[in-house]
Amino acid sequence: MSEEKSDDKKFENLYNVVKDRFDDRLTAEELEQVKKDIKTIADASKALRTVKLSNWDEPFLVFKPYKGRK
Repeated sequence: MSEEKSDDKKFENLYNVVKDRFDDRLTAEELEQVKKDIKTIADASKALRTVKLSNWDEPFLVFKPYKGRK
């Protein structure tokens, strides 16, 4: 199975879970919006998975707490 088909299958599975659990409480418009939102999240997670990180990679911005004025 290709990666794109696999991603589409995962997207459909996620949507079906939401639809099965909340179909009786959501309108058709709300379900359509949920479908769009899940697709957006799935696309973003696919993009994130393409970034290869190593163990020594650090965040872009290293947090340095404010210690007050000196």
